[in-house]
Amino acid sequence: MVGAGLVGSLLAIFLKKRGFEVEVFERNPDIREHRQVSGRSINLTLCERGLRALDIVGAGEAVRDLSVPAYGRLVHDVAGNLTFQPYGNSDEAIYSISRSGLNAYLLDLAESGYGLEVQFNEKCVGLDLSSATIEMQNRVSGHISRHKADRIIGADGAFSAIRFHLIKTYGFNYSQQYWEQGYKELTVAPGAESGWLSERNALHIWPRRQYMLIGFPNVDGSFTCSLHIPLKGDPSFQSITTEKDLTRFVQASFPDAAERFANLAEEYFINPPNYMITIKCSPWSHGDRILLIGDAVHAIYPSYGQGANAGFEDCAVLDTLIGEYGDDWHSIFLRFEEARKANTDAIADLCVEHFIELRDDVGNPAFQLRKQIERKLSRLYPDRYKDLYSMITFTCIPYAQAIETDRTQRAIRERLLKLAQKNNGIDNPELDRAMESLMREYPGLAHAAAD
Repeated sequence: MVGAGLVGSLLAIFLKKRGFEVEVFERNPDIREHRQVSGRSINLTLCERGLRALDIVGAGEAVRDLSVPAYGRLVHDVAGNLTFQPYGNSDEAIYSISRSGLNAYLLDLAESGYGLEVQFNEKCVGLDLSSATIEMQNRVSGHISRHKADRIIGADGAFSAIRFHLIKTYGFNYSQQYWEQGYKELTVAPGAESGWLSERNALHIWPRRQYMLIGFPNVDGSFTCSLHIPLKGDPSFQSITTEKDLTRFVQASFPDAAERFANLAEEYFINPPNYMITIKCSPWSHGDRILLIGDAVHAIYPSYGQGANAGFEDCAVLDTLIGEYGDDWHSIFLRFEEARKANTDAIADLCVEHFIELRDDVGNPAFQLRKQIERKLSRLYPDRYKDLYSMITFTCIPYAQAIETDRTQRAIRERLLKLAQKNNGIDNPELDRAMESLMREYPGLAHAAAD
C-alpha cells in the first residue's frame, strides 16, 4: 500500500481483517508527531457513506465521539442576520472532524488493533509494472529500497506517484481540472457561549456570490474556517497582499466573524492557497497486480463534503468484492471500477454545481423556498421523495442513481415553487393539492434496489 492517509489507513485495516499481510509506505512524516500545516484542508465532514464503512471495521462510534454533529447550515448575511437551513427532515446530521485527528485515530487503530506497521518518510520514486516492484526513497536518509508484492495499491492521493507511472502505459486516460478559486484555513478560537459561536451544531456559511467563508465546528469549541476566494481579480488572493487589504476585506465581507479570528494575518499570509482540483482517469488498475483507489482516481472539490466519504465507500466496496471473488484479483479490480467509476464521476460533477450553489444561492429567497418545498415533500411522502442532498448524504444510494432520480424530481419542484411564490409560501391548500396530484404521477424512489 502506497499512502497512509485516510483511505490508505482504512483500506489497510480492511485488508488486515481479511488476513492479508500488508506493508504500508507513506511519503510524509507521521501525522501524529508532525502537524500538517498546509496543502490539505484540516477539517472535513463525514456522512452515512463514510460512517457505514467505518462501522464495518468497528471504528464508527469512536469517530463519532471525535466529531461534532452538524444538523444544518447557518447562513450569515452581511448584516449579521442568521438563517438556519436543516440538512434533513428527522434531525439527521453530518459530522465535522479534524482531518489529522481522524487520520491519527485510524493509524492508531491499524497499529494497535491489527498489528500494522507504517513506514513514514518513504517516497515512491519507481514502479516496475511487470514484477509489481516499487522503489522507495527515504526522505530523511536518502536511502533507496525496493519492495516486491503480490499486489500494489496506490492510495496516495490526488498527485499519486503510482498513477504517474500508469499514465505512461498505453490506453490510460487522465484528466484534471483546476477551479479558478482556492481557499485558506483560518481559525476561530473557542469563545463564550454567546452569539453565533454558541451555535456549534451547524456548519456556518457566509455566502457572498463570488466568494464565501465556511466555518466547521470542533470538539473544543473552536471553528476552522475555509475562506474561498478567486485566485485572480478583485477580491482575490492576488489582490489581497497586505494586512490592511485583508482587514478591510474581512471586516466588510464577514463583519460578525472579523474579530473572532485568532491569528488572521499570520494564517492568511504564511500558508499558500489550497487549490481545488477534479481528477478523473481510467483504467483504475493494471492487470491483476496494480490498483488505484480514493483521490488517486477521483479527486473532487470539497464543496459537498464527499471526498473522504467516497474514499471510505471505495474501501467497503472493494472489501465486499474480495469476499465475493476470493483470489480472482483480475475480476475484483474490474468489478471495482465498474461499480465505482460512474458514481465518482457523477459526484465530481455535482461538487462543481454545489460549490456554486453554496457560494451564490443559499442566501437567495427562492433557494430557501425551494428547500422548504423539498422538506415538505420528504415529510409527507417519505417513501417516495428524498431531496438530492439527503440521497447523497444520508443514504448509500449510488451517486449516479441519486443524481438521476433528482433530475426526474426537478420538474415537480419547479412547478411547486411557482405555486409557492404565487401564494406567498408553502402553507396553502392549492400547493397541497398540487403536491398530492404530482406525487400520484411520480414513480418515487426505488429504495430496495438502491440501498
